[in-house]
Amino acid sequence: MVDQTSHSSEQPMGHEYDGIKEYDNPLPRWWVNIFWASFVFALGYIAYYASGRGPSVAQNYVAEVAAARELEAKQALGNEVSEEALAKLAGNAALMQDARAIFQARCVSCHKEHGQGGIGPNLTDGYWIHGKGTLIDIYKVVGDGVQAKGMPTWGRTLTPIELAKVVAYVGTLRNTNVPGKAPEGSKVAGL
Repeated sequence: MVDQTSHSSEQPMGHEYDGIKEYDNPLPRWWVNIFWASFVFALGYIAYYASGRGPSVAQNYVAEVAAARELEAKQALGNEVSEEALAKLAGNAALMQDARAIFQARCVSCHKEHGQGGIGPNLTDGYWIHGKGTLIDIYKVVGDGVQAKGMPTWGRTLTPIELAKVVAYVGTLRNTNVPGKAPEGSKVAGL
């Protein structure tokens, strides 16, 4: 038997099924407030992402992959820049795709798309104006610049890992001999 005294403040709904009365028991006010707040938040969330202002899953993925490659490049480079560390970077195809993007953004205006030279020298032949064409020589030229030749000091603009990646990328262009600007500097053997 149901205790009638426990429901004295609540109003019966007027239904009775098998001797069980249904009462109008409203939800607690705090619960209703949380429900409506989450509903309004969900509408705002949908509107924000449907309008294209929020990053998509694909954009988040690309950003996370780029961050993972940055970490991989830092680990490959180690604590100090060396010929071996730069060569290790140059051997990683995924990192060289990232480096190619940096090269396209920063270097193409002077060295052209494939490094064949324009205002700047041809990076694909076996001739080098500064140094012997080693990765460390390239690192010094790109990092410090050559003001007399119009080469900017990229060490001030690029992050250290971007600088290392673009140098490694230029290292992959050596001796690919893309037709372009005439050779400048001294012929370097053994690269």
